[in-house]
Amino acid sequence: MAPTGRKGFSFLATLPSGSKTPFRAVSGVVLVGRRLPPGPDHWSLEDEMVSARHARLTLDDGGVWIEDLQSANGTWVDGKRIQTRTLLDPASIVRLGRTTLRLAAVPSAAPAPPPFPPKGKTPLPFQPPAEALAGDESVPNLVLGGATAEAVRERLTAVFDLTAALSGIDSVETLASHLLEHLHRAFASFGPNTHSGLLMGPELILKAYRPETDPPTCSLTLGRHVFSEKKACLWRLGAAGEVDPSMSLMASGTTSALYAPLAWAGEVYGVVYFDLTSGTKTFGRDDLRLVQLMAAQTAMFIKNLQLGQVLQREAAIKTRLLAQFPPSIAERLARLPDHAAVPSERLDRVTVLISDVRGFTKLAAAMEPEAVVRMLNDMFHELTPIILKHNGTVDKYIGDAILAVFGCPEPDEQQAERAVQAALEMQEAVRRLETKRWKGRAPFRIGVAVHTGPAIHGFIGAPERMEYTVVGNTINLTSRYCDAAAPGTILVSPEIYQRLHYCLDVEHPPLEVETKHEGPIKAYVVRGWKGGRPAGKEGAP
Repeated sequence: MAPTGRKGFSFLATLPSGSKTPFRAVSGVVLVGRRLPPGPDHWSLEDEMVSARHARLTLDDGGVWIEDLQSANGTWVDGKRIQTRTLLDPASIVRLGRTTLRLAAVPSAAPAPPPFPPKGKTPLPFQPPAEALAGDESVPNLVLGGATAEAVRERLTAVFDLTAALSGIDSVETLASHLLEHLHRAFASFGPNTHSGLLMGPELILKAYRPETDPPTCSLTLGRHVFSEKKACLWRLGAAGEVDPSMSLMASGTTSALYAPLAWAGEVYGVVYFDLTSGTKTFGRDDLRLVQLMAAQTAMFIKNLQLGQVLQREAAIKTRLLAQFPPSIAERLARLPDHAAVPSERLDRVTVLISDVRGFTKLAAAMEPEAVVRMLNDMFHELTPIILKHNGTVDKYIGDAILAVFGCPEPDEQQAERAVQAALEMQEAVRRLETKRWKGRAPFRIGVAVHTGPAIHGFIGAPERMEYTVVGNTINLTSRYCDAAAPGTILVSPEIYQRLHYCLDVEHPPLEVETKHEGPIKAYVVRGWKGGRPAGKEGAP
């Protein structure tokens, strides 16, 4: 095959009528379809079996490649329907509908068209479209600007209908679908050759496009320009000074396009586009105002949707925090930008309380499951408020046990006293349940232990399920004390007794508790307070 000496390539088409028509491309990319508008990169075939945008021909490294654009009847090369981009050889026979194509000439050493932007190089300078509107244009100006009374009426109708449709929307995907549907309604007079899409975020993620039967027709070049400049723009094929280096608009057969930023209160959330593939009609400045008006209205709903999601997330966080922390601490943590912003750190001292139902496994085995769950909920319903009332934090529920911490996340000089008082009230609450709601049933009886020492605290877990907790040997030792506590009793460690000896009434001598790893440890059985509950700093005589 003789080289042509030019960048283009040539084909000979045999039409359904039997006539032969030559075609010479003068650039590296050609869109092939039916009734395409005239253009140097369009090859329009008079064949009803050919789709509007049927295939793309590309010159690459001296060879011609063909790619099917999801056409209705497919693109066939040498009798096989292609599914991917395919290299043509000089003898290939291409069939589109009832038309056959044969390669006539191709340069022997034409360079491949560079991607946009070329890797490692600065993109070609973008020449902004002549028609543009600021993204922060006021709504009254968008409604009234440069319009007849009829145009104003159409704009108001379109935006009112869109507002009604977007009310109550709970996802960006649903919002995008409604926006595009109403854009096509507003521009119904332009006929069926229109396409639209919504690109979200600085990455311009394609959230939706219409019609879904055709490939998206968006230009990321125009999208980036509109997003960064916060200006709506009108693009027309062949208009002076307008350049789209990505060539995507020309390749898709677009003759006129409207791009508008989804901008509200100084923030840009994405870009909406609406384009036309008809050579007989084109968009004007009034059309640009309408798209920008609908984009601004949609951006306001996106802002409200995001605020609603933030409020829901904060409410869920607050609900979890209120279940763990005293109200004053929960309110403070909920106001933080990130509830995990509570620093994870080693604390010199926290006081840990653990309560556990004695003989729970045996009791539960003799009861109906519903009764077991009901009694556990009764118990937790009574015990949790007591812990919170005394500035304790419910670290977690472990089956029939409660792990609570005092003295964190906020320091508390009276943490040991508060923990012991909570333990006394918890035992009293369980005794009340035994004589009232649990009357006539085998009651739950709890053992409670209180110990103080160093620990590490912070929010731990997966991002979607972060929970405040404490870890360390202090928690392990408290668990050992709890295991040794008899039903209805409270055990405290020597460290607790040392701090409260002047006011805490305990049995003497202390118990000696055998443990597997720590060896024997001492524990004191609490009777109550000496002369009533003390007030003041722990350790004071």
